[in-house]
Amino acid sequence: MAEYRVVHVQDFISNSTGQVQTITNATAVMNQYAAEGWRVISCVPGTNAQTYGGVFITFERG
Repeated sequence: MAEYRVVHVQDFISNSTGQVQTITNATAVMNQYAAEGWRVISCVPGTNAQTYGGVFITFERG
């Protein structure tokens, strides 16, 4: 049976120039979970004042 986990990662992009940008904290969290056998299902930005500076990442394993 699959196991799922959703995490919120604080990160911030101060300027959207249309260029590809690395989201450092989210990338580190994804790599950490991947090393533990998790796979990313989705990554979406926070959409309200309390979570605006971060992303929600959903993982699956099993």
